[in-house]
Amino acid sequence: MVFSNNLLMGAAGQSTGYEIENSLRLDGTGDMSRTVASDGNLRTWTISFWLKRSTFGTNGGLGFNVGGTYVSADNRSIFRFHSSLSGGDDDWYWAERSGGAWREDQATSQMYVDPSAWAHYMCVWDTDGGTTPRARRYVNGVLVSDLKSGGTAVGANVDSGTNQAGTFQLFDQAGFPGREFEGYCAETHFVDGTALGPTSFGEYNNDGVWIPKAYSGSYGTNGFYLDFADSSDLGKDVSGNGNDFTSSGLATTDQMSDTPTNNFCTMNPLDAPTGSITLSNGNLDLNQSSFNKVRGTIAFDVQDDAGFYFEVKKTNGNFRSAGIVATDASNFASAQSLISVNPSVVYYMEGGEVNQNGPSPIITGLPTFATNDVLGVAVRNGKVYFAKNNTWVNSGDPVNETGQVASITGSSPLYSPAVGEQDNRSGITNTVNFGATAFAYTPPTGFKALSTANLATPSIKDGSAYFNPVLFTGNSGTAFSVTGVGFQPDWVWGKPRSLADNHRLMDVVRGSTKQILSNAANAEFTQAQGITSFDSDGFTVGTHNGLNNGTNTYVAWCWLADNTTGSSNEDGDTTSTVSASATSGFSIVKWTGTGANTTLGHGLGAAPQMILVKNLADADSWVVYHEDVGATKGLTLDTTAAPVTASTFFNNTAPTSSVFSVGSGGRTNGSSDGMIAYCFAEVPGYSSFGSYTGNGSTDGPFVYTGFKPRFIMFKRTNAAESWTMLDTARGSALFGSLAGSGGDNPTAGNEMNANIRANTSAAEEDNVGGSRKASYLSNGFKVKNTNTAMNTSGSTYIYMAFAEHPFGGDGVAPATAR
Repeated sequence: MVFSNNLLMGAAGQSTGYEIENSLRLDGTGDMSRTVASDGNLRTWTISFWLKRSTFGTNGGLGFNVGGTYVSADNRSIFRFHSSLSGGDDDWYWAERSGGAWREDQATSQMYVDPSAWAHYMCVWDTDGGTTPRARRYVNGVLVSDLKSGGTAVGANVDSGTNQAGTFQLFDQAGFPGREFEGYCAETHFVDGTALGPTSFGEYNNDGVWIPKAYSGSYGTNGFYLDFADSSDLGKDVSGNGNDFTSSGLATTDQMSDTPTNNFCTMNPLDAPTGSITLSNGNLDLNQSSFNKVRGTIAFDVQDDAGFYFEVKKTNGNFRSAGIVATDASNFASAQSLISVNPSVVYYMEGGEVNQNGPSPIITGLPTFATNDVLGVAVRNGKVYFAKNNTWVNSGDPVNETGQVASITGSSPLYSPAVGEQDNRSGITNTVNFGATAFAYTPPTGFKALSTANLATPSIKDGSAYFNPVLFTGNSGTAFSVTGVGFQPDWVWGKPRSLADNHRLMDVVRGSTKQILSNAANAEFTQAQGITSFDSDGFTVGTHNGLNNGTNTYVAWCWLADNTTGSSNEDGDTTSTVSASATSGFSIVKWTGTGANTTLGHGLGAAPQMILVKNLADADSWVVYHEDVGATKGLTLDTTAAPVTASTFFNNTAPTSSVFSVGSGGRTNGSSDGMIAYCFAEVPGYSSFGSYTGNGSTDGPFVYTGFKPRFIMFKRTNAAESWTMLDTARGSALFGSLAGSGGDNPTAGNEMNANIRANTSAAEEDNVGGSRKASYLSNGFKVKNTNTAMNTSGSTYIYMAFAEHPFGGDGVAPATAR
C-alpha cells in the first residue's frame, strides 16, 4: 500500500487560508524550457518564485535565459546564486544582455545560505517610464537595495534580454551547462507587461511572517504560472495561456509536498561536521565517508504524544547507522561514529544493534540490513521504535506503545533525525524520507510526517511581542520618546553603540530611574534623567548623557514581564517581589538578602535555565547561573572570568519550577542588602538557553534553537573570555540593520557581526572581517568565526537566544529563510 502524504499535512496557519500543495525538487541535473514564438513586453515584466535552496558555494543557481535559440551570448538573461562577484559565496546575481550590451549586471551584497526553509524571490523589469530602481529585486516582500559596486544598473527605456522570442529556460543557464539550480521551487509566476509589487504574491500575516497568497491578476501574452500539481506534466502552465514547459531530467518523483506553507525536514548541510559528506537530491540523498554524520533540519520533542515517523533506505555500502540525536549533543561534531553521540538512540544497520547515549549497545541480535532495505523510525512519548521493511523489531508496537527499543526519560532536549557511519569507511549512501513524497511503508496509525505544520503549536508566534531590540539616536541632551518596541517594557538594557560608555539596566520593579551596569560591579544608583518612564510603546530618555550623548547611536534590548511593579511571592523561604510572565519565561525578582542559604519564588511555573543576579547595595560583581554550567558554579557578567566554583552562589542547588536557591555569599544574597535577579525559563519557539563545543573553523558549529534568532549572547565557559552580544536589529556592520516591515528585511543577508561586549564599556565593534559573527537561520544559528570568544576548538560555550519567529508549529506559518 502506498502511503498518502496529504494525510499527514497540518494547517500552515496562513492568514488568507492559502495553501501551496506541491513543489518541484531539482537536483542539479533537471531543467525545463519552452519556445517563445514572439517578443513580449521587453520593458515591463515580473517574475516571482518561492525557493528552498539545498547547496551553496557554487556558481550554479536558478537561471532563466532567453534570446532566440542562443547562438551566441549576446541575448540572454541570468538569475542565479553565485560567488564570482561576491568575494564569498551565494549572493543573488541578476544580469540582462540584449543586442550584445549588458543592461543589468549586479549582485547583492548579501548572501543567502539557509537550507532549512523557504524564501520568496522576485525580479521586476520596469524601464518604460518606471520608478527607480528600474530593475527591482525583492526577498520576502522587501526591496533589496544594497548591491555590489562595479555592476551596471539599468536605465530608462531599455529592453531586457528576458521575454524575447526564442527559448525561455528555467533552472539552468542556457549556453553554460552545469549551472542548474539545486533545491526546491514552488509558485512560479511570470507576468508579461506588468510591473507588480510583492503584495501581488505574498503578505505579512498577523505574526509578521511573509507568507504566500493567491495571485489574482492577468499574465499577458507570454506569461505563465507553474504550480507543479501534475506530476505527469511538471511544466504545465495553469495560467490559462497554455505556455507549457518541456521538462528535461525530471521525474514524477520530483513532485514534492515540501512547500512554503508546509516545510518538510531534509538533512542539514550546515549541521554536518567538517569532512567529506555529500548531500544531493534536495538534501535527501547522502554519500558519506570518514566518520561523517548529519542531522535533519527539524527537531521535535520526543516526549510529545503526537508521534513522528521517518524512513532511511540503505542504497549502497556497509557500516551505517541512523536514528535520532539530541540537538544539544556536545560531541556531535567530533570525528567519531554516530553511535558514540550522547544523547542519541541509533540503530546500527549492519550489526543489528541499538545504541543509546554511547558506543555500548543496549540491544543486540536484531535484523541486519541489505541494499534497498528500509529502516522505519517512530517516536512517541519518549519511546523509540525501529522497523525493517515494515516489520517492527523487538516485537515493537508503536500504536499500543509496547516493545520499544529504547525509552528517553526525564526532561529531554529536542531530537533531530540523524544518519551516519559505524566505521571509518567511504562510499556509504542512504536516502531519507520525511514525508514530502510517498513513504515506502504506511506509518503507524496516528504518527506524523516530520514537517513544520506537524510540530507542536508554540505559545508565542511573534517574538517581538515579548522581546524587541530598538535602535535610537541621541538628541543632544533633549528628552525624547523612543517608540517602536511594540509593548511597554519591564526591563530595558541600553548601551551606546558609537562611543565607549556603560551598559545601563533599568526595570519596572526597581523603577525606571534606578540603574545598574552590566560591565561594572557598581552598586545601584539613581539617574533621574536616564530613562524617565516606561511607556506603552517604548520609553522616554531623559537629558543625561548616559543614553543621550549628542547624536550618538544607541541600542536598547527590551523585555516584557507582567507590566506591574511586582507582587509578593512566598513560594520560597524568603519572600520576594516578582514581576513575571510565565508565557514568555521571564521574571524580575527583588528581595532583601539574608546572608544565609535560602530559596526565592520566581513566578515562572518552570525551572529557569539562566539567572542573572546583582547585589544592589554593594560594589559586588554579578553572578550568572546557566543550566549547562550547573548550580555549583557561577559566571561573572561584568568580567571575562571563567566559571567560579562556590556553594555561596546558588547553594549547589538547581532551580525548580517554583523557586531558585541562593547561598550565603554577598554577591547573591548579601545580608540586609537589596538584591535583584533576572530569571529566564526556556519557551519552545521563543527562547533557548544551551551550549555548544567549538571546532576552531570558520565553518563553525550549527546550533538548533527552533526559531529564527533575533538576539544571541555567548560566553566561553572553560576559559576567560568576554560576553558577546549579537542581534538582527544592529545586524551586520557591513550591511546595516535588518529591522524592517514584518521584521523580515533582508538588508544584511543573514549575518550578525556588529558585536557589543556585555562586560565592557567599549563601543560596538565593526567585525566586517568576521572576527565575531554568526549566521542566523530559520531554525537556529551557525558560528562563522574562529575567535576565541565564540569558537576555539574543543572549548565549551553557553548562549542565550530570543526569537524573531518560531520555525513552525500547527497553525503557525514557518519562519522564512534568508
